[in-house]
Amino acid sequence: MSLSKYTLPCPVYLPSSGGYTSSRVISEPLHQRVFPFRRYSVEEDGRLVARTKNAGHTSPATLQSSSRDVSQASQEGSSRKQVDGATLSRLFQQLVPLMVDPPTFESRAAAICAAFDLDPTTSTEIIGSFKARLQADKAQGSILPVTSGPVGAPTPISIPVKHQRPFTSGLKGHTIWYTTESSLPLSSPPPSLPAISGTLYIHTDLSKDTKQTWLCNISCNWIEITTMENVKHPSIADRFLLLRSDGIPSWVTGANHAAIQSRKEKSGR
Repeated sequence: MSLSKYTLPCPVYLPSSGGYTSSRVISEPLHQRVFPFRRYSVEEDGRLVARTKNAGHTSPATLQSSSRDVSQASQEGSSRKQVDGATLSRLFQQLVPLMVDPPTFESRAAAICAAFDLDPTTSTEIIGSFKARLQADKAQGSILPVTSGPVGAPTPISIPVKHQRPFTSGLKGHTIWYTTESSLPLSSPPPSLPAISGTLYIHTDLSKDTKQTWLCNISCNWIEITTMENVKHPSIADRFLLLRSDGIPSWVTGANHAAIQSRKEKSGR
């Protein structure tokens, strides 16, 4: 398995200076920025798989890259997915009470960055940007212009956990889904997730005890599911989404789906 295929963080170039200016990066508000994320590794058969990570730490081996990778990353810059700074800012704003306890703040901040699979250098810039902006706003008697969440110490988004179970009947295959949880709802799945058709992403909002569900469609885009009625697999015929009583999703055959729906209708009479 190759670990060299990942997207490098993009340096920020200012037209006025023609060069890289780190002070401008740090002073720019976090919620107005976007950050590139690294790719997952590629198996020999071409499948995209999640790279093993330790929260807040990346081994030196995973940071190695050839000049070809750098060139390729540069050429793909316009189409490469990015993390919206507003999403990160909403999560980081919940860490304000922890600023009085730097070790706790750093560990929570690192967990957020790890959840989005951000490069360590980019993660450092994000944390530095947030700290600098917060200190400036405190000095001016203002706050960051982002939406605040629940009162109290929030739970940052957890690192996505992958689950899979084989189909119980019919064609060979698996139901694959990722789960996360935090004290805030999400506007979209973490962009570091492999976008593979038929994959599900389920996020639990701990503050409201509700779940958000997304499905990766045939175009490999995440679509939020608001109802479980007649949700078809985007790339496998005669497969319908079923959410079991324990909350585990499953792609079942059309016959099984029809039988289950019939039983539900009869029990509801």
